Amino acid sequence: MKPFEVPPWEAGAEIIEFKPVNPSGNGVGAAKKQKKKKPKKKKAAASAEVPEIKKAPGKFSYRQGGGPLAPPLASSDDDDDVEDGIRAMHKVKSGRIEKQRPPTQATKGGKKELKLKPELAQAAVEAMETTSSSTPAPNALASKLQSELLGGRFRYINEQLYSMTSRKAEALFRKDSSAFEAYHAGYRQQVEKWPTNPLNRIIKTIKKIPKTAIIGDFGCGEGKLAQSVPNKVYSMDLVAARGDIIACNITDTPLQAQSLDVAVYCLSLMGTDLNEFFLEANRLLKLHGSVYIAEIQSRFEDVRDFVRCLSACGFDLIKKDVAVNYFYFFQFKKMRHVPKNTKLKTFSLKPCLYRKR
Repeated sequence: MKPFEVPPWEAGAEIIEFKPVNPSGNGVGAAKKQKKKKPKKKKAAASAEVPEIKKAPGKFSYRQGGGPLAPPLASSDDDDDVEDGIRAMHKVKSGRIEKQRPPTQATKGGKKELKLKPELAQAAVEAMETTSSSTPAPNALASKLQSELLGGRFRYINEQLYSMTSRKAEALFRKDSSAFEAYHAGYRQQVEKWPTNPLNRIIKTIKKIPKTAIIGDFGCGEGKLAQSVPNKVYSMDLVAARGDIIACNITDTPLQAQSLDVAVYCLSLMGTDLNEFFLEANRLLKLHGSVYIAEIQSRFEDVRDFVRCLSACGFDLIKKDVAVNYFYFFQFKKMRHVPKNTKLKTFSLKPCLYRKR
C-alpha cells in the first residue's frame, strides 16, 4: 500500500511518509471482526416421536406437547379420541362450554315417539273434551244475543239520561214504561263488573248514625238502602220498582220541608240541572242535616268547582274521599237555608258512557 502523500503548497515542502495502517489493530478505525455464528445444537430426539395431528377440514389443528403434564400418548387407533380431548381442553380454556346433549328419543317408523306422563295425558284429554263442549248451543246463543241487545238498550238510555234535564227524563219513562226496567237490568250487569259497590259503603255509614234519623234516598233505583238499614227511609225515583218507592221527580218531591235528617245520592246525579237537585235537598233537610254522595271518579273534571257549586246551594264540605279507585265519596252539611226559587248557575258532571264489551 502506497504512503499517504501531502501535496506541496509551498516551496521546499517535504514529503512526509506515514506508515501504513494495520487493519488488524485495535485502534480507531479498525474494522470489526465478524463473529462466526455457532451452529445450534440439536436437542436430543425424544424416545418416541410425538404424533402430529393432521388438520381436518373446517377444524383447528393442535400439536400435542411433551411436557411432564402432557396427557399420555395415544396410539394411532384412537386418534379421534385424542383430537376430541384436545379440542375439549381448548374450549374450556377459551371459556366455551357445551352442554351435553340428551340421548335421542326412541323412534318408531323413522319418527320420534313422544312419551307423556299419565297425568299430562289425562289433562290433554280433558282439555279436548272441554273444547268440544264449548260450542254454544242454540239456547246459549239466543241468550247471548238477548244479553247484547239488553246491553245496547241500556247504553242508549244511559246516554239520554246524562244529556237531558230531570223533567225530560221523567217524560221519557212516562212515555215508555219498559225503558226503566231495561235500564236497571243493564245497570245490574254493570254493577257485577265493578270492583266494589258504592252503595254498600253508604249502607255501612248510615248504620253508624242514630236509628231515629230520617233518610231520603234520591234516585233509589230498586230501593236496596231502605231494605238494609233500620232507619225510616223515603225511597224516591222516576219510576216505582216496588210499592214502598215514591215515583216522582227528585227535583220536586211531595215531602214536607225540613223533614229529613240525611239525603243520599248514590250514582244518581244524572242530568244537566244538578242545581235543582240540591236546592230541593236544601228544602227537605233540617239545618245541619247531612248529604252523602257517591259518584264515579271519571265524571269529575274539577272537584273544587263541584264543592263551590254545592256551597252555593247552602252546603259545606265535611269530608271527601277521592283516593278510592273508581269512586268518589263526599259528605256535606246544610249550614243555611236557600230558597227553592233562587237563581243559580246550572252545573252538571261529565256523562259516564259505557262502552260496548
